Amino acid sequence: MHKTMFRATPTTPNAPWPRPRNTALTMLTRFAIRTSLALIVSSLLSIANATPPDPLYCSRPLRVALFEFGILYRSATQDGADGRLMTLLQKRTGCQLNIVVLPRTRVWAEMKAGTLDMATAVIATPERESYSYILPYLQTRNVVLMQKKVAGRADSLETLAQSGLRMGAVRSFHHEPSYDALLNTLRERKLVLESVDVQENLRFLQRGMVDAVLSQPVVYRAYLSDAQLRNDIVIRDWAPPHEASVGGLMLSRTAFTEAQARRWDKLLETLQKDGSQIKTFLPYMSATEARELVYTGPRTFSGDSAPH
Repeated sequence: MHKTMFRATPTTPNAPWPRPRNTALTMLTRFAIRTSLALIVSSLLSIANATPPDPLYCSRPLRVALFEFGILYRSATQDGADGRLMTLLQKRTGCQLNIVVLPRTRVWAEMKAGTLDMATAVIATPERESYSYILPYLQTRNVVLMQKKVAGRADSLETLAQSGLRMGAVRSFHHEPSYDALLNTLRERKLVLESVDVQENLRFLQRGMVDAVLSQPVVYRAYLSDAQLRNDIVIRDWAPPHEASVGGLMLSRTAFTEAQARRWDKLLETLQKDGSQIKTFLPYMSATEARELVYTGPRTFSGDSAPH
């Protein structure tokens, strides 16, 4: 196994945001990141040497895509709950997971081309399920973040759609159905500014390039300070109560057989039930918040007679 196996490789540079202002602090931060990465790599090498790959899960090393998404993964620190989940999955399966960082549009293209095996935090759609298995493990909910100075112009999704306000959105993202319908309406009116990732989307909001964005607490809390949220931003939860965003582990149908996908689905259920998954969130939030993020609904292969 290569020593750099778990060092995420971004396709474009992502500078830390905000940048540390103190040079000494910057050097200390970089040293801490390098030390943390060394420990992660050492741990993964030990796992790989101790646990042979289980053919029930994989037949070769796997190329896995993470993406910039708040506490799930931050390029600036090369850390996040999804990275910790990958370490856990490698330990349980023995599969070698080679991590890269890709924008979402690249993920879909590479999945279709058969050059990517796995991706994290994917919202299921009929098209995506045509070339992959999507195994749920994460549940959260988008809200509307608005600049406080324009918040009085909208008090619902309907009035927001008619307000003329400009909205930011991450290219190729899906949200709750009501929010996707709003974005479709605003796109027809040329009122949507698309970004490459959540970090850029929030920058657009901060700079006044858009009036509102959709985001989730696990995302915006990683990039916006408490003072910004208190003084500059208004948060509105306008989606119907029954709507939520369920993120899944995406497995390429080219790389995995259905029998292997069933095993991964069962493994994710096991991690949820034995408390292992919740531990991947605990470095970033309280236990109560972490429990709310763990998906506990129906499984992808639930209700059938698949071998587990």
